[in-house]
Amino acid sequence: MTLEPDAKELAARARADLRVGLPIVLGLDGAAGLVAAAETLSADRLADIREAGTPVLAITPRRAETLKARAYSDHVARVILPADAGCDWVENVANPADDLMMPLKGPLATERGGDERIAHAALRLTKSAHLLPAALVLPLEDGHSFAALHGLTWLDLTGAEEILSQTGSLTQVSAARVPLEVSRAGRVMVFRPSDGGEEHYAVEIGHADRAQP
Repeated sequence: MTLEPDAKELAARARADLRVGLPIVLGLDGAAGLVAAAETLSADRLADIREAGTPVLAITPRRAETLKARAYSDHVARVILPADAGCDWVENVANPADDLMMPLKGPLATERGGDERIAHAALRLTKSAHLLPAALVLPLEDGHSFAALHGLTWLDLTGAEEILSQTGSLTQVSAARVPLEVSRAGRVMVFRPSDGGEEHYAVEIGHADRAQP
């Protein structure tokens, strides 16, 4: 039957969940972890994640360098959350927007060694969802069962990591003529990606020869 979602569709579902603040569960080569996007994390969900275990905040090595934290890896830095860390702390560490207003965010302790595959995959997934590349990651013993118990999306990337860098094809869904100051023959076109992502808009000025590259 073709009713079950394939890997690409599950990845699209996972991206949508992260955008609305819903955690997902990632699996990769036997490892598993609960993943929540830092940008859309709520206080209630942060509290629930803490009750389930001890999460880390995965950020990029470049962000870690900016914050004077050690990454111990070329792929990801895993920041240990202080006991009193709330959503504001998570957002301040993840988001560089207020670095000039709040330059002192450390010192930050980071994990060294251990399995970083889920944390790295979490960064790639949040980035592909057009979110800040930062996520809370909680290691799980049985990710599939945990996802089923809590009604969360289970995305097993074993042998399918390439879907994290794949984008959906675009289909034109609408177009309209819009007179512009630079051209009366202007048109606005709307394209929708097949993976359920954000719509794309294009402005055409003049009469482009579509037979030309």
